[in-house]
Amino acid sequence: MNSFELKLIAIITMLIDHIGAVLFPDVEWLRMIGRLAFPIFAYLVSEGFFKTSDVKNYMKRLFIFALISQIPFYLAFNEKYHLNIYFTLFLGLYAIYMYEKTNKSYYIWLMGLIGQVIGADYGMYGVLTIYIFYKYHEDFKDIVKYQVILNIVYASINILGYAAYGGKLSLQNVLLASNQALSLVSLLLIKLYNGERGYNLKYVFYVFYPAHLSILYLIDKFR
Repeated sequence: MNSFELKLIAIITMLIDHIGAVLFPDVEWLRMIGRLAFPIFAYLVSEGFFKTSDVKNYMKRLFIFALISQIPFYLAFNEKYHLNIYFTLFLGLYAIYMYEKTNKSYYIWLMGLIGQVIGADYGMYGVLTIYIFYKYHEDFKDIVKYQVILNIVYASINILGYAAYGGKLSLQNVLLASNQALSLVSLLLIKLYNGERGYNLKYVFYVFYPAHLSILYLIDKFR
């Protein structure tokens, strides 16, 4: 499976997720399918770090599209105090870029903390996901191990947070609070990656994010 095919799977699962979030918020299985998307995007960012000829330009593209996408993101999800996924990908890429230059894990935690504070999608979890793919890119077993650990910690924090705010810890609610663990299924697809680029439709993928959010917003507004 090449990079193009992985991106296509990520985009399709993301679209299904966002259709659920915007148009059918009570249909939980749509959101569950969407859990596959982010780890694939995170993995491709880490791969892009190793393969790009200009990391700074790569970061610049992510940041520009983060700015472009914020208004569609806000309109689609009504998320006044959250930032879209491009900000998370930018922070993760910057974190591994600085780690590569300095060999200091300080930058990983700092970018994760910034992501958490500014309300970037996935926050600390997102930055750490990118870092794990970068750090252990030559050892798939370590990727699986640390992604499992990260998802257990993330699910535990979600469950504790839910309980702290008075939520009832029924089996259904625990499963809903920990559904990000379904993202681990994406590792099966990542394992099939052959290192090849495939079709080069780079900017089509970049533009799709703000475009599909805008379309979903319009459908929701006028239905």
